[in-house]
Amino acid sequence: MKKLLITFILIITSTISLFGINKSDSNKNILFGVKIAMTFSSSGDINDISEELSTIDNAKTIAYGSSIGLYTQIKIFSLYVRPELQYSAYDTNYENIFIANKRLELPVSLGIPLNSFLSVFTGPTFRYNVDQEVNDINIEDVKNKSTMGVHYGARLNFKKLAIDIRYDRGITKEETLLLSSNDISIGNIDQRPNLLSVGLSYTF
Repeated sequence: MKKLLITFILIITSTISLFGINKSDSNKNILFGVKIAMTFSSSGDINDISEELSTIDNAKTIAYGSSIGLYTQIKIFSLYVRPELQYSAYDTNYENIFIANKRLELPVSLGIPLNSFLSVFTGPTFRYNVDQEVNDINIEDVKNKSTMGVHYGARLNFKKLAIDIRYDRGITKEETLLLSSNDISIGNIDQRPNLLSVGLSYTF
């Protein structure tokens, strides 16, 4: 988790230093703000299912969640770099199995303004799994807590307010092993995010 915080700060400071943005330019070239978002995610497959989970038959649902965070946006020529630091939580249901996920995320976007209102963006998303809970079933600790994905989307700007829609897909393998009461494997879930989110941001 500390690595994401350090990375967030380093991205901001190194971008400012690299492109020589000084104090006189900072008011128009560097923006700060807060954001919230609603997320909709296709749940991952349950593989290697034992008889205890046979009724699930790999059922998929839509997982709902939310995120809250802050961002800075740095203008570079006709482009912008926008690192965001956010805390996200979303839940998934597989019939009688309920999974709660909590993550710290660092999306870094490279954006292209198409006009004064609309821009498109893409970039990597770095994640750290803070916590994961499954009801009535034991789980093995996630071995790889730090994962990575890619995202792309579009943003509409209305002065200090902005609305964006983005798609985010995990590219790092991220599986959670489900265990019985005797700590015997009864299945594993592909937890790579496959997210569609709608966000609202406010620039200070």
